[in-house]
Amino acid sequence: MVAKEKILIVDDMETFVKLEKMLLERSGYEIIIARTGVEALKKIQADKPRLVFLDIIMPEMSGDAVCRFIKANKNLKHIPVVMVTTKSDELSRDRCLQAGCDDYMTKPVTQRDFFDKIKKFLNLEKRKHPRTRLRISANCLQGELSYQNYSVDLSQTGIFIETPDPLPIGTDVIIRLPIPRQGAPILVKGSVIRTVPPSPPPEGVNSGMGVRFTNLSSEDIEKIKTFVADS
Repeated sequence: MVAKEKILIVDDMETFVKLEKMLLERSGYEIIIARTGVEALKKIQADKPRLVFLDIIMPEMSGDAVCRFIKANKNLKHIPVVMVTTKSDELSRDRCLQAGCDDYMTKPVTQRDFFDKIKKFLNLEKRKHPRTRLRISANCLQGELSYQNYSVDLSQTGIFIETPDPLPIGTDVIIRLPIPRQGAPILVKGSVIRTVPPSPPPEGVNSGMGVRFTNLSSEDIEKIKTFVADS
């Protein structure tokens, strides 16, 4: 089973927390909740989340004070912090930036806002390995199930397959993948590491599943690298 990415949500508004938790957990992330600034600091130090969404207005300790603590701690400062505020004025924005946050959002926050920030700060493999969008007949097999003719996002480390019925995280799959201009299709094993549920407009996030390759040969890596570089 592939470990889920941990995301900490710090907000004292119950309705907002439930919305965030529902959206993110449906996408395969492990969600940690804190409702005060002091509680946030304890959970950050104990759980070491990969990403923090931090409301600026918090009981006991303000969000910007929590952010300053994180960024001043050598063991925590690498954790991306996205500040969330209900105000869009310049003063609130500057307050967030002066606290050392990595980014900020203004309520009301949409599903697309969340996924854009997650993509920016958690999709590290995408930064290390170039990807390309293409539409091919990628057969993803698991038992009797087969997914075909979906757009995919391809890199040498994995693939995203658009489907309304993604497999559960941790599912092992076999993919028969034709790489344009690179000869015979490759056959590769992988594991589902994330799922994205369908979303109505205006968010419009394409549903599907991200698969990380687990046994790609050096020859197949070169085929993908060559195709991505030429696309």
